[in-house]
Amino acid sequence: MIVGMLLTGTVNTLTMKILFTIKSVDSTGDYALFKKPWFGTLNMLTAMFAVGIVDKVYRMLQGAPTLVPDEYEALADGKPQGRSWSYKVLMVAVPAFLDLLATAFACIGIMYIPASIWQMLRGACIIFSAIFSITFLKRRMHAFNWLGLAIVVVGVVGVGYAGVLSNAVSHPDDETDGNDDSRPGGGIMFGMAMVLAGQIFQAGQVVAEEFLMKDVDLPAMQIIGWEGAWGTLMMFALVYPALWLIPGEDHGHYEDGWDTWVQLTNSRDLVCCFLIYLSSCALFNATGIAITGALSAVHRMMLDASRTTVIWTFGLIVHIYNPGALYAEAWTVYSPLQLLGFLVLVAGQAIYGQVIIVPGLKYPVQTPVPSLKSPSANMNLAVGLPAENAEQI
Repeated sequence: MIVGMLLTGTVNTLTMKILFTIKSVDSTGDYALFKKPWFGTLNMLTAMFAVGIVDKVYRMLQGAPTLVPDEYEALADGKPQGRSWSYKVLMVAVPAFLDLLATAFACIGIMYIPASIWQMLRGACIIFSAIFSITFLKRRMHAFNWLGLAIVVVGVVGVGYAGVLSNAVSHPDDETDGNDDSRPGGGIMFGMAMVLAGQIFQAGQVVAEEFLMKDVDLPAMQIIGWEGAWGTLMMFALVYPALWLIPGEDHGHYEDGWDTWVQLTNSRDLVCCFLIYLSSCALFNATGIAITGALSAVHRMMLDASRTTVIWTFGLIVHIYNPGALYAEAWTVYSPLQLLGFLVLVAGQAIYGQVIIVPGLKYPVQTPVPSLKSPSANMNLAVGLPAENAEQI
């Protein structure tokens, strides 16, 4: 399962990047890049929905109960059932909407920056998660949490700064990574800003999930499935109509859904990349949830770091054999700075999550961690939210 999560997570990021670097014949007959970030968002939500369907079929074949175990015990004991199933499903729409926005901003960002930088910058989610948990969940940060966050900020700044300098060296005449000539000199900055904005919504999703888990006591696989269902419904009912009405550069629309379909039908490479992304995203969600209970913070840190390293290595190898590929990454004089920033970021996460213990600082008493926890935090973050207020040692 660990190997599966590492491989599918790596493939998931790489295929997302490659998807937006493929050219196909569009609805006007021109040969154009497939710049459809909202379609990428739909892919992710559809994959999550597929996870829920597979989980439902599996439980039906196993004869598992429709209600969660706590509800069955409550009914057997004659106690009030509590929140209804429909209420729980409805509440899942809140983190689903935040997930939709987080994924959309991430998809926009990856069109302008290398996949390795995109993956590294996602570590900034821990910063916003901590801020939101203090504000909305009334969590209390310890000194080691603050120290870890400060180091993460330094790491994120280092990665971003190195990315800008490296891009200026490797693409002196095209700093937009070949995806948008309308933003000369600012493409990579725009991409990083979009990724960081996406992490704000991702952090909101994590906090919303953890807040709702007290009332929405659905199994994690069901939460993922219902988030995908809600997100897919929102895409077709709200997002795509709005994208069609908002003026933009995609044949007069912000994103032309019909042109998306035309480009897909005109490119076998696009269809293959789309199917690989869809399956890898679904498997990544499934394997991430399946191994959550068996993973420690150390394992999660190793998985995240390993996935980023594999993605970066892939880009470097591609550059050796095909320097002109839009998803290739060159090793420049500033790449060591990017590596240093990444290591600092990982170290900050490790300190924040008590993987690295700093002598002289107080730590909360270790208590068993309940399995009822944000699925997004378990899958996407190396460490979760600050712990509930506890006695310090």
